[in-house]
Amino acid sequence: MFIRDNFRQQFYDIVKKDHVLVLTNSDVDALCATRILMHLFACDDVAYSMVVVDGWDSLVRALEEHAEQIHTAILINCGSNRALTSFEFASNMTLYVIDSRRPYDLDNVYAEENIRILASGIELDELKCPEAKELFESESESSEDDEEEGDGKRRLEDIERRAIKRARKQQWYARRNDLLWDYYENSWYSISSAVLMLEIAHLVGKSSAETMWCAVVGLNSQLVDHLISLEAYTAVCIDRLRPFIRRYSPKNISAMKGDDVLRISFDKELLLPMYAHWSLYKSMITDEHFVCRTQFWQQRGEAKMRSLLATLGLTLTECKQMYSALSHERRREVFDILQKEVNSSFASFTAVVGYCNKFNACDFARALCARLEVGQTDDESPYERFSASMHILRKFLGAVYGGGDLMSLTKAIEFYKSCLESIVAQIFMVVNQSIILSTGPFFLLSLPQSEEAKLLSSRHFLFTFANFVLKAFCATSRLKSRSSRPLIVAVPMSGDYAGWYKVTGVMPFGTEYADSNHKSFIGRAFERVIERTTSRSVRRDSFDSTGDYGNRVSASGKSQLRIEFKYIGVEERQLAPASLL
Repeated sequence: MFIRDNFRQQFYDIVKKDHVLVLTNSDVDALCATRILMHLFACDDVAYSMVVVDGWDSLVRALEEHAEQIHTAILINCGSNRALTSFEFASNMTLYVIDSRRPYDLDNVYAEENIRILASGIELDELKCPEAKELFESESESSEDDEEEGDGKRRLEDIERRAIKRARKQQWYARRNDLLWDYYENSWYSISSAVLMLEIAHLVGKSSAETMWCAVVGLNSQLVDHLISLEAYTAVCIDRLRPFIRRYSPKNISAMKGDDVLRISFDKELLLPMYAHWSLYKSMITDEHFVCRTQFWQQRGEAKMRSLLATLGLTLTECKQMYSALSHERRREVFDILQKEVNSSFASFTAVVGYCNKFNACDFARALCARLEVGQTDDESPYERFSASMHILRKFLGAVYGGGDLMSLTKAIEFYKSCLESIVAQIFMVVNQSIILSTGPFFLLSLPQSEEAKLLSSRHFLFTFANFVLKAFCATSRLKSRSSRPLIVAVPMSGDYAGWYKVTGVMPFGTEYADSNHKSFIGRAFERVIERTTSRSVRRDSFDSTGDYGNRVSASGKSQLRIEFKYIGVEERQLAPASLL
């Protein structure tokens, strides 16, 4: 069932009376939402336990392990897009679901009181969930009179009546199947869970500049992960964050002086990765726009980049030094030049700690992505990565009041830059060696095993790589077919998963601006493919509707190709299942 807008009375005032189990996914948006929730619980002395889950199996285990002790559980960025009613958990346990994945599973929507989904009323009106009467057959309709007593005329009337009833039932089922297909056909991401938690914090009177920063970092993580479009991002900033911008990001922000004040500004920004903490040149040669415009992977790519810089009025010397080393006036000039070049109306949030430390929310989200999703060691668990990332966020907020430091954040930024350079080098290798194959209605890229490929276990770097390589692939040719077909990327895994492939699908480049929600038919198509697969080795564990596991076995019984279908998809109507497995 839905909780529409009335989050204080129907959610927070209820959960704070009990010991709460918080089940959080291992992504940056969930991390930031959890941080806000922890702040609320700390203010009200609410006892809670937190478990980091990275798939359906770990979610089910956590529910089973805490079933006897816990009666209230909050699921953050997990659980909404598969029927929770199919899992075994205590009948007296209530699950509150806060998830940005869409669409919701209808079994959860029409479940009893023990499954409650938090969602805004405006979004629910736009989502257009089918009504219960259109999905569930009533007992009176499902029962059929099989009596055949009476004379011949009576039996004839009964036969005719049952025939009419069967025809109506068939029409009802056909209508139901059409509704379900239309509802589940596409998957997408909606408003950040961290932003929703900020609104809840505001309702209970506990919002602050710190909680706002957590929310905008969660929102920006969706943008840099390619989960939402720039249009959808801007809409959230205008429609949902405007009151918080007015309150915590005033226009006279320069008047808020002091080293114990978190100042948040909202202004025009560049999407260049880490440019404020890097040289402009390094940032530009790892950015999709500038790399594809100059085709930097070619031998003449560097010469084209230098020519572009000269055209823009930027010297190579100033571009190769740290951006922060430029004078304030020159930084402003360079900023305006690059903004006109990319022709973007992007605006973002910048936090100022003390007198000189500035961090953009996009770069902050990128740094957290690297620390959260890429293990420092092979045996680092999701909980350890989550704790380390939470430590970065906590120390950053603590630095405002002199109780933290920025060392861990600085290390995460440097780590991200090195990871990004490795990813871009992998993209150049793919384009130069022409290993993208045309396979029927889609393009297929199967990467060789390498150290760089290990970074693609991260969702952020996987999505960055897949979208980047598709744009580069389209930029190398003017053929329209390249921008009209999806790209499937298979990444080899290592360690305990050696022999498996992680697979992702990217919507056709030509559909990038088709809608503001970045809706994808990819996940739905592979769900249907897996339903038709007889192999027992296919397993679905990812919270994303596009995440599944598969295994291909030869006639001799030896494993030829094991594929982890994670973040994947192709339109079922265009792609035959046999061509995928």
